[in-house]
Formats: sequence, structure tokens, C-alpha cells
Amino acid sequence: MRTKRVLFALALCLAGPALLQAANVCVWNYDPLDRFYDAAVGESVDCAYHVEKTLTELGHTVTVSESTLPASLDGFDAVFCLMGWYRC
Repeated sequence: MRTKRVLFALALCLAGPALLQAANVCVWNYDPLDRFYDAAVGESVDCAYHVEKTLTELGHTVTVSESTLPASLDGFDAVFCLMGWYRC
């Protein structure tokens, strides 16, 4: 029984990326003014920069929504909510 579970989990790990390929993703960047310097890029970037870049490189369609969440999320397969950095 345990072997079947392990094989099933392995099959999900291998099939997961193929099943989720080319998703339409919304990235909600709640605080677009919250920026930090990224030495690898050579400029200041916001919280959504690397998330958007990675999802695009993986073949997903990415829509970045600044400050307000879209009224309808029906067209999206996934939503990433980036809440910014905690400031004292």
C-alpha cells in the first residue's frame, strides 16, 4: 500500500508541470511603491519583478495588477497576492 502511495506521489510530481502548463496567472502587487535594489538586475525592482519574470520564462501568461485586485478573477488559473514588505 505504501509503495502505491509513493508511486502516485511521484507520478503527480512528474505530471504536475505538464498539467499546469501555460496557465493564465494574475500577480496582484498590492504595494508597487515598495521597491528594493537588486544587484543582479542593476536597478530597483518591486516585489512582483522576479515572480513575473519566472512565470513568463516558464511559459505562463502573466497579468500584473497594481494596487487593486481585479474585480473578476474568472479568467485566471492562479492568483499570486504579493503584499509587500512590512515597514515599521
